[in-house]
Amino acid sequence: MLKNNRLNVYSNTEGDFRLLRNSAFQSDSVIITRIGFMKYLMAFKDFNESETNKIYLARAPNEPEEVKVADQDKKLNAVAIIRKAISNIRVGYYSKPVNYISYYRDFQKSDTSYLNLNEAIIETFDNGFASGSVSNLNRLLDFRKNMDFPRIKFTPEPRSIDSIDLHFKDKLITEAVWNYQYPSEFSALMALDPIRNFNTRSFSFIETFSENFIDNHNFSPPAEVYNDNVLLLKITFNAKTRVIGDSVLVSGAIYIRPADYSIHKLEYSCYSYAKGKGLKKLLNFDVGYGYDATADSLMCLKFISLGKLFNVIDADDKSYFRLLNIGWDFTSNLNPTLALSFNNKVDADIASQKKNYIIKIGNNLIKINNIQVTGENIYIRFKNEDIKGLADSCEVYTQVLKDINGNRLDKRNSMEIYQYRELFVQEVNNAVLQDSSLVKRKEKYWMNSPDTYLKRSSEKPE
Repeated sequence: MLKNNRLNVYSNTEGDFRLLRNSAFQSDSVIITRIGFMKYLMAFKDFNESETNKIYLARAPNEPEEVKVADQDKKLNAVAIIRKAISNIRVGYYSKPVNYISYYRDFQKSDTSYLNLNEAIIETFDNGFASGSVSNLNRLLDFRKNMDFPRIKFTPEPRSIDSIDLHFKDKLITEAVWNYQYPSEFSALMALDPIRNFNTRSFSFIETFSENFIDNHNFSPPAEVYNDNVLLLKITFNAKTRVIGDSVLVSGAIYIRPADYSIHKLEYSCYSYAKGKGLKKLLNFDVGYGYDATADSLMCLKFISLGKLFNVIDADDKSYFRLLNIGWDFTSNLNPTLALSFNNKVDADIASQKKNYIIKIGNNLIKINNIQVTGENIYIRFKNEDIKGLADSCEVYTQVLKDINGNRLDKRNSMEIYQYRELFVQEVNNAVLQDSSLVKRKEKYWMNSPDTYLKRSSEKPE
């Protein structure tokens, strides 16, 4: 956070972040915090603009410097603490309308590489926790496709739609249901915040936070952690087997301040059991809240991040086994021949079997006289009396053709890739900004793009 200008910026999973070169910031200081560590204060002018700055945080002490917690609060069990925290959402978070400016991005990640990075500065008019996030109004202030990182076309593998409630069943996470009826990536992300939407359905297996979260999970005893000198209780959890079945593992942590039972962070992850490879992460969801002086020191959204594994197909991939050309040959003395040409050599043992084809003219099945396979070509021959000038209306069906490398016909190789949507709030305001004042202030907000240094080097910031 910028101490005087009160603008926030959040690091990505590698721990890196950017600051805007703004003359108004030169006399300001930067406060860096992380749960479990002491805050770090550094003058803005002391940052090196020509290279990556490395910053080290010290772990928070075991004893709080300011906050004292009553003994009876410490004795509450995890479920009782969470129940009090959920009931406190109605009163401890902003109920009046607020306005906030955020940096938003969506991208894919393959290993450590960023792909298709889109970035935006978004203004949100939030009516408060008395109404659902669906009533929020959003305005796009700036948008760009970040061309510093590769852009690749992907085609998602088909998934079925539940036509009753417009929810998608996720085949990677057994029995999970996701709320995707919203018109944009950004709206879908905001609808998944279980704290903001505590009394409506968010996602499996949190479901409706106020009704299902406690019943669906097992909780560990609270552990004390500090965010600088603020005491938080960290409660880890896992989902009950009766809810998730035996094909996935769900774990997470919720951070609650016992002084007022405010929820400061919720971490939620889902894994599958990969044979011989341990656990594979299918989902990672994090949301953070904190106090904001401009919202009467009530709890406000700070960040929200969703990473989800998808099976995708490279739309530009032309290497998969496919048909290149089809045509008839009536010029030879042989019977009418249907010639099929492919991009790879065909597996002759499979392709030469008549049972692997269905040949139709209209509603009539046509018998194959013989089949010849030569390299990339298949020649299917018929008797003259079966064709009778109707060759143009002939239809050929097959599902088992393979090339010599075992690749099935028209089966593109899928790959697993993580899709991310993330929002980082930079500023919260009580009053709704007018257009004229917004234009004047717009340049103070910036896009916290990933550092291309990370793309070029295997060295990671500490």
